[in-house]
Amino acid sequence: MEDTTVVSISGLPFDQTEEQVMEIARSVGPVEELRLIFDTMTGKSKGSAYVKYSEHETAASAVRNLNNLMVGTRNIKCSFSSDQFISGSMGDSDPMNQIPPLPLGMQIYGNQNPAQVIANALSSLDQTAAYQIIKDARQMSIDNPPLMKRLLEQAPQLSHALVEICLLLNLTNRDLVELCLNRKQMALDELTDEHAELLRQIYRLTDEETRSLTADKRRIITSIKEEIDNGSYGQILETTNA
Repeated sequence: MEDTTVVSISGLPFDQTEEQVMEIARSVGPVEELRLIFDTMTGKSKGSAYVKYSEHETAASAVRNLNNLMVGTRNIKCSFSSDQFISGSMGDSDPMNQIPPLPLGMQIYGNQNPAQVIANALSSLDQTAAYQIIKDARQMSIDNPPLMKRLLEQAPQLSHALVEICLLLNLTNRDLVELCLNRKQMALDELTDEHAELLRQIYRLTDEETRSLTADKRRIITSIKEEIDNGSYGQILETTNA
């Protein structure tokens, strides 16, 4: 078997935080990176994690000593992993395609759910820091969309936090969030006249006019036109005067 420094741990109690799992992993030696796996739909832990050690011998010690270890009321499983990925790198050596190590998670108690923990954490966030988080997320989405998509898939709690921050800063509203999540149609009378007319003007932009814009703006224009064609904003075009 090829030497590996990565092990997978499964069977963890679902309420174990990354900090608690890190303590377990460190009991056999220094840990370089750890990633607790979350369900992309619920944001809750799947009870499994990947741990990267600095040396194969330390990883081997983890397999020997952590396998069948009793954690809470469960016996965890620990084995070498053929998936050479930590922090979403998937074995990619290009730093531009690697997600940096994420901070350790927060404790979720029995009477809480992830949404409540996120809301409590954001309540102490000052406005400057909140704007900076949204700015950084936006820039990452522009610079490296695939990496941003991978980050949000691996850390669904981050998606929830970004939406909550946008709501706190009045950058969006719950109706628009619902529209994005469920793709429901928005009736025309829910839009202001100015909003509806702006959408029509965007739709009327010619290819030549669109080509004169920056790449980012072209993507936005194309996306809006597709939403109008799909009826996401209601019957925008049918209200246009002949």
